[in-house]
Amino acid sequence: MILCYGLLDAKRWLVFLVFSLFLAGCSPGGQPGIEKIEFGRGVIGIELNRKVLVQNIDIYQGQREVASKEIERDVRKAFLNLKWQRGKAYRIEICLRSQPLSLVITCRAPRQPSPIVLARFDLEDVDPHELWDYCYIGGIVAISPRGNYLAVGSEKGYLRLIDIEERQVKWTKRIGEGRIVAMGFSPDGRYLAMGEQSRDAFLYLYDLAGHLLWRVKTSSDVGTIGTGENKYHLPVVNSLIFGPGVTRPRIYILARHYMGSVNRHYSFKGKVYCLDLKSGQTIWSWPQRGCMDAAPDALRMDSQGRYLLFSDYWKGSSYNKSLYCLKASNGQLLWSWDFRHLFPEKRLGIWHGVDISPDGRYVAAFSSDGRGFLLDNRRLIKTGGKRGIVWERPISTPILVNGLTIYGFPALAKIGEDYIAFLTGNTKACQGKRRPAIEYPNANSLFVYDMKGNLEWTSELGGASYTDRIHTSADSRYIIIPIRYNRVKAKSLVQGLYLFDSSRTGESFHKLVWFFHTDGMCLSADISRDGRYIAALEYPLDIDIRKEFQDIRGRHRVYILR
Repeated sequence: MILCYGLLDAKRWLVFLVFSLFLAGCSPGGQPGIEKIEFGRGVIGIELNRKVLVQNIDIYQGQREVASKEIERDVRKAFLNLKWQRGKAYRIEICLRSQPLSLVITCRAPRQPSPIVLARFDLEDVDPHELWDYCYIGGIVAISPRGNYLAVGSEKGYLRLIDIEERQVKWTKRIGEGRIVAMGFSPDGRYLAMGEQSRDAFLYLYDLAGHLLWRVKTSSDVGTIGTGENKYHLPVVNSLIFGPGVTRPRIYILARHYMGSVNRHYSFKGKVYCLDLKSGQTIWSWPQRGCMDAAPDALRMDSQGRYLLFSDYWKGSSYNKSLYCLKASNGQLLWSWDFRHLFPEKRLGIWHGVDISPDGRYVAAFSSDGRGFLLDNRRLIKTGGKRGIVWERPISTPILVNGLTIYGFPALAKIGEDYIAFLTGNTKACQGKRRPAIEYPNANSLFVYDMKGNLEWTSELGGASYTDRIHTSADSRYIIIPIRYNRVKAKSLVQGLYLFDSSRTGESFHKLVWFFHTDGMCLSADISRDGRYIAALEYPLDIDIRKEFQDIRGRHRVYILR
């Protein structure tokens, strides 16, 4: 009797549930509703609880309509451009095609914007990166000059072009077995160049329809490598930059090759090329004959295309300077410069920590012993690189801790409109490959100085950024810093992307717009020239330092953010 009563009761509840859904006029998925409202930089994001046919969305401030958008399709997320005011109340009305009444919500704008994910694209499967493995890994993103396209190059040699406005992948290509480590758009946005690390070390040029226009093999000069060797030691086109010229468009590249160890010193071959953009033919190369016995790392150029600057991280016997400046038109050496080393090992020069001001007057350099320099380019030209230091600052110079000399890796440098920025990376030890047990005080941090060398503000980032440069908007207002990991602390919470607004007054926490956390390491990032769109590339990371165990965080994917 009790069992029969329970069954009858269950049937009544089932009938009541079905009848309720019928009266609500909706499917078992639930009645349409607003799930989340986000306030981003100049945009409001609206997320519904399910996909539904939306006719239009209107936003009001008081009785005044401040934004409106016709949708006329099934959506779950929608974004409306609006320069909202913090603390103000906004009423959002969503007109659905299937409902007589609109969805309405009133909310107050926050003090700070949030990172809004406009789109996310999952990429091909890759092997997770191990925490203490080489940081030199393939994967890079670049946004076109007009901000309408995003190019994504990957560790496994896949190249993708994404339409940012349409949020769609236009095409995908597998270029080969090489990893993509350098990439960029031409100034007019018509061409996409890509440099790989492979046995041939090709430079490729594509148009935006995905047609390969030409490719250039650099291993003919810098050498190739036998089967079975370490992939990190393959020849590579590790940096490229387009010249600003229109009548004679050019592209400049660096190629290098690790040749092994000789007498406990690394041996390299390196070369700089100036190529004709239309044909790929070499206009000039430097050195004119042979190669540098060194490891050139990062190319930089002024806005008028007069000076071609590049750094040298591992110096050779013949080419033993840390910075070189060439005349971009013909490859003439204008000057070479070096600093007095604090390290016992004097072959370490400058990695990616170099930049030149748009007018070509100043050069910023971040030396391998942790000092930041501002140099006068005109004085360097006049003296052949013998004099030119405007000021220098000790940022991450070595200190002795329990018998181990540690320092914060001098990673990147940037010259903005009215500031000089230096970025440090993970804590390293001067004694070979020993792993530091504690962090260097100034490791994984951003330091921003005024043009006179006064420290304006700093920010502790919690992890290292090993990207190709400090990326900013065209006016250098917005600064983005992708964070890969923290090797000493091995914490996954530090991984992600920082966005700073340098125009804000106050300390670093006032200048921080937002932090976007990625589960895996944020391998690369770029920002559109107008500062509107931001791209971030995530890569899976194994944060367990033990070889026999794994603790994998994140996935291989790319985000488009506001």
